[in-house]
Amino acid sequence: AESEGCILNCRVVLGASAKSPGGGRADARLPRCHRVDNGTQPAGSVQVEGFSATAFGHTRAVADELAALIASGDKRAHATLERDFEAEGDDLPRPGEHIVVLDGRGTPQAIVRLTHVERRYFNDIDDEFAFECGEGDRTLAWWLVAYRQEFAERAEAQGFQVGEKAVLILEYFEPVWPQ
Repeated sequence: AESEGCILNCRVVLGASAKSPGGGRADARLPRCHRVDNGTQPAGSVQVEGFSATAFGHTRAVADELAALIASGDKRAHATLERDFEAEGDDLPRPGEHIVVLDGRGTPQAIVRLTHVERRYFNDIDDEFAFECGEGDRTLAWWLVAYRQEFAERAEAQGFQVGEKAVLILEYFEPVWPQ
């Protein structure tokens, strides 16, 4: 049984199309999903077919905050360290995919559709992206301070290096539900 301090952190694809010669996705893709104890450590894996569901952020409180911003329409973009996808063996997200956004308790709060995905170095983040992230006062200065701290704390706790040239995966999205 799942403990009360767990959230689900899953990435799978809604409506994946058949694999294309150009390296597209295959139907019935089964990426790993992790149950996260106390919002901090992976506790186990399950296979989920046919959708993507994730709690953004690495703690229950941050997942709640980001889910609320996404559900309100204020947050329309998100940055993830590329190493997070690599460490989990997950494919990078693609435009057209849908994500069920979970709060810190694993309850769906929104569904979004990815409209644009790109790789960018941390030090190349701009005002437009910071604004679309919808966090803090929506300025680049706020975003840089908050994410330097976030990534540095995670790097120290998990034993990896991060710096100004850290590669980020930027996901831009639009709301599907609620609208």
